[in-house]
Amino acid sequence: MAPANDAVFLRRNNQVQDAIDGQNLKQALQLVEKRMKKGEDTRFLKAWKAHILFLHADDAHKQRGIAETLELCNAEPPTTDLDTLEKLFLTLQKLDGHGETRSSLWEKAAKVKPQVLDIQLEWFTTSFESNDWKSAQKAAMSLQKNFPKERKYYFWAIVLTHLLATDAASSETERKLFGTLAYRMISKAAADVPVNPADLLSHPRAIQSSEELRLLVKIFESQKQHAEIVKILDSKNLGLKSRIVRRDKNFLICKATALASGGLWEEGLAFVKDLYTVNEDGKIKKNLREIDDWGIWSLLVEAVRNIKTPGIAAETQKFIEEFIKAQPKSRNAALAHVDSAFLGMQLGEMTPDDVLSACQRYADQHKHKLYVFGDLRRALADDRNAMSKIADYLANCKQDDNNSIVPMINSLKLSYCLNISGAEDGSSKDKVEAFVSQCMKLYQSCAGNGSPEKTKEEKESASATESQPRDDLCILAAMAFLRASETGETQARVPDSALIRAAGILERLLLDSPHNYQARLLLIRIYLLLGAGSLAMSTFSKLSVKQIQYETVAHNLFTRLATIHPHSAPPVEGAEYKDFDPQAAFVQGLNFYRNSEVSTLKFRTRCMNEGSFVNAEEMVQLRERLRNSICRRMMALEVRRSQRLAGGDPMTRYDDIARNISPATDNRDYDVFMDCEYPGNPTFEERMRVGPIPKENWLASGRVTDQMYSVLKGIALQRPLAPEMDLPAIENLAISEGVDDETATEKEAAKIHTEVLKVAVFMAGSKTTTLAQADKSLGVVEDWLNLKKKDLTLDTSDVSPLIATTAFYLSDVPTAPTWRFFHSVFTLLDTLKALSQLATLSSRKGSKAVKLPKDRVDRLSALVTDIFELVRTNAKALKQRVSTSGVLNGLINLVGHGDPSIKYSQELQQALEATLDGSALEVFCGSLMESWEEALDGVMGVRI
Repeated sequence: MAPANDAVFLRRNNQVQDAIDGQNLKQALQLVEKRMKKGEDTRFLKAWKAHILFLHADDAHKQRGIAETLELCNAEPPTTDLDTLEKLFLTLQKLDGHGETRSSLWEKAAKVKPQVLDIQLEWFTTSFESNDWKSAQKAAMSLQKNFPKERKYYFWAIVLTHLLATDAASSETERKLFGTLAYRMISKAAADVPVNPADLLSHPRAIQSSEELRLLVKIFESQKQHAEIVKILDSKNLGLKSRIVRRDKNFLICKATALASGGLWEEGLAFVKDLYTVNEDGKIKKNLREIDDWGIWSLLVEAVRNIKTPGIAAETQKFIEEFIKAQPKSRNAALAHVDSAFLGMQLGEMTPDDVLSACQRYADQHKHKLYVFGDLRRALADDRNAMSKIADYLANCKQDDNNSIVPMINSLKLSYCLNISGAEDGSSKDKVEAFVSQCMKLYQSCAGNGSPEKTKEEKESASATESQPRDDLCILAAMAFLRASETGETQARVPDSALIRAAGILERLLLDSPHNYQARLLLIRIYLLLGAGSLAMSTFSKLSVKQIQYETVAHNLFTRLATIHPHSAPPVEGAEYKDFDPQAAFVQGLNFYRNSEVSTLKFRTRCMNEGSFVNAEEMVQLRERLRNSICRRMMALEVRRSQRLAGGDPMTRYDDIARNISPATDNRDYDVFMDCEYPGNPTFEERMRVGPIPKENWLASGRVTDQMYSVLKGIALQRPLAPEMDLPAIENLAISEGVDDETATEKEAAKIHTEVLKVAVFMAGSKTTTLAQADKSLGVVEDWLNLKKKDLTLDTSDVSPLIATTAFYLSDVPTAPTWRFFHSVFTLLDTLKALSQLATLSSRKGSKAVKLPKDRVDRLSALVTDIFELVRTNAKALKQRVSTSGVLNGLINLVGHGDPSIKYSQELQQALEATLDGSALEVFCGSLMESWEEALDGVMGVRI
């Protein structure tokens, strides 16, 4: 290759690259071949020519490019020119099944020229960025061997060896081999640290920073060398008092974790007592507040639990009490005090009264903190008597400052936990009404005695985290309303009327606290359950979800959104498309995952260069989790379904994500919801789910549907059936009955789509399905369609069996749709669209597709048309019911006075009337009706 400063050479290269960038591959190939004929027959041009051939769309040129690339990769002597290597790697990177060739390309060049740093570094970088840990580890070992003065290469080798040891793709033998090697290498780095801090002439590969020591702890943990971690952190050269650590709190927690993991309870007890011992004058040690951590206090509790020496619990109680005297605001010490009291009772050293006294002392010290309920519920477990006494104790706490409402809120949470959620005879209607009344009265009294009323502008500009303790009262009241009804079903369902009443209370709360996160999150679920998709999206937009929250929080909106609200709502002034258009919202979420692949790659590379090795490993793990995220695949499948139902730009760019069959990772977070349920009961969030949580079975069913549409599209374009589109093994299509992650509608649809897929691949020319099997599948589909037709047929009162079982009833009359109605009809419409395409393709003249029996196709086509019209008729009937006069007043009365067929206490009605804002309530009910009407218009807007 000519030197880089050769102007003529660079000009010629630019001509070729410009042709490639302009998609003029023929011209690019001619330019390269012309130069080769004139004598510039270098490996660089050969590699570039092969790459250009590979870029061609036709298979002949592509295969020729692959063959020439592989020939150059295997050429002797090995290629060592960096530009040539990069061209070859660029082609290999896009080829499946040539991982060994990619890594050996750089490895051979590095062996020929071991002292050329650029080659060695490029080998490491390309392998590391491609997640090829074996090749990257070899490159790192080569770097640290050939450039021993650069100490970071030694630690790169350790990190990559450790990654191989923990990689799920590594065999058991490889994990053991590389794990031992990483352990030995980092141990050598630890051993080379001088004992005397004044000795600056340490070995260049010795541990010199806290980041490198964190790497040691990480590797030792993976090898279960917990005692060795303790030994290292007790040493003079790397211990807690060493120059490198300097009593860093993180390493204190590392030691506590190692002591607990290694079962070193005696040493653990001594460690905590030495760390938290109060001086003789009653003063705490310097910086003790900074190292007060539950990770350390929990070691003390576990040590007492496991040692069981007579008198140990009482002795520990005294030790903690001394600490609390010096540091009375320590939450961690107070929790340890309560836990050790329970242990003392179990060991026979203390009485239930001692435990109650410890809980009361904790309540006294922290009564003005909302976390008291969660801490005491965990500590009290299923001690109903103690829980009741603590609730009464908190309710009677002296009101001495502006936060006096907090003890009462904690008392009410304990009351909800004990009497509403944990009621042994079930939560009675009277208990719920009395509880809601108490919450609403207290909220109203707080609002009346609180600060001056804020203007609308002040509320809108409030901090996103601004909320008041009193907000929890409205959420508690809503939660009490949202008790599951005893319907005799396998999964009890929250009554729709309770959902509307709870939504009315939460909307009232948002007038005072517009940025209350938990209230908005709960409202999203409620609106989805009510079938008010546009309101759910509008509420979601105000959460300002960003970055990683698309992985942990956004599923609360996106789960089954494509079968509840696949279409765009009317545009909202000042809002972004993602705030009212589901497809835009899905794309926004999917863009986060795409961008995260780039950002995590850059960050982990930067971490390696800067010596933040544990952070680099965490970025590797994060990138892997996000790449295989179940939320990402769910969004990809749902945005394609939404596009099929509502139209819009094709979503082919998500093909690979939707068809990915590798195990998915689940990082969905459900702890963001307030939960005051009795210990051992299902969480509150579980009661508010829009169907079962989608998991692997749901993804498999989604892939069947997606593949069905892909095959039909291929038939329409008269493309030959690709191997990956052919019918998979039947076990890959089977719907597992043991995994409850789908609704009954989804399970039913998946079975029908499996039958349709069999017919589609038969039409596409596959040999996996015979005519008899295809005809049998069509028979199954026809029988199912006849059942659906009966389910959708309206009676004389314009009510179909589907409406009767999925609608919201106001005064015993089906009045409005719920999510169950939309989920059923949109899933059905998705199937009808596929069946319509199937019938059209089979009847098309001149088509190369295998024909189906005409009589069967005609019956199928007629059924599809009839059912499609019935779906529209059902939607029209429901829309007329929503628009009926009296519905608005009925909804307003429902929120304030409850179901008219049920008698409610006068106290509850008065409390709600005093708290709810009449005009705001009317706006809420009106917007709910508008959302239902928009959603029903969306059903009628689907075309098959």
